[in-house]
Amino acid sequence: MKKAICLFIVGEKYMKMYNKNKALFESYAKKCGADIKIIDKPLDEKFHRPLLSQKLLIPSATREYDVVLFLDLDIIISEKAPSVFDYLPDNKFFGAVLDPRNTEEFNKTWGHIPRILEETNEIYFTDRHFKNNNLLQGSINGGVFIFRPEKVADTFKDYYFSDHNQGELNSFEETPFAYYSQINDWFEALPIQFNMQILYKIKGTEKGREIIKKEKRFPEFFLKYYYKKTGSCMYPTKQYKEYVKQIISENYFIHFSSNYPIIYN
Repeated sequence: MKKAICLFIVGEKYMKMYNKNKALFESYAKKCGADIKIIDKPLDEKFHRPLLSQKLLIPSATREYDVVLFLDLDIIISEKAPSVFDYLPDNKFFGAVLDPRNTEEFNKTWGHIPRILEETNEIYFTDRHFKNNNLLQGSINGGVFIFRPEKVADTFKDYYFSDHNQGELNSFEETPFAYYSQINDWFEALPIQFNMQILYKIKGTEKGREIIKKEKRFPEFFLKYYYKKTGSCMYPTKQYKEYVKQIISENYFIHFSSNYPIIYN
């Protein structure tokens, strides 16, 4: 069986991120018996949809493989991570981590946005102009997903080039990935350890909120300068680094989405 780990690296900023994390990606690929497949240019140069939505075309671009793992570049892989390829059953064609709705961490993280807290699985899809279906399981994060290209490529490509509009709540690739894989009974929910988002650990736990409070003790001008210079959403204090290392030790793929500073091993 031919396996690959696919990385979407378009632009100098993302190439720098890849180079910092290259050894971890390569080490994990070796553990899994997989190739590294790099896509370094837009898959649709006419941009029928935005660049993020072009993840929908990745299965079409990787048809030479039997199964492919896609990873965002802001992900750290724990040394103890098992092969994710073992978690996609033969009769399933697309796997991802479901958003942790109705958990304490999710509710605390999004408590300032009532719409998200009130959003059921059904509403999530219908608000983005997808029809309700009793096979729907929920929304996903698009930073980690695994798929069988030959089984799913045409469906996702057809959606990408369709005229469907998700409206003001556009979730780019995430909603169509979740929707079509679930209504076709292709979907496998991966353990949350394969996409543990730092966002939920910082905003959704008491320990994380304490770290935010301590960060705010720095002078405001210093924090503003750091945010602007690095693009990070917070300063990596000693407490932040220690907490992140703990999270890495307890999970497999740690996702620094929402511009949290990446702590490299």
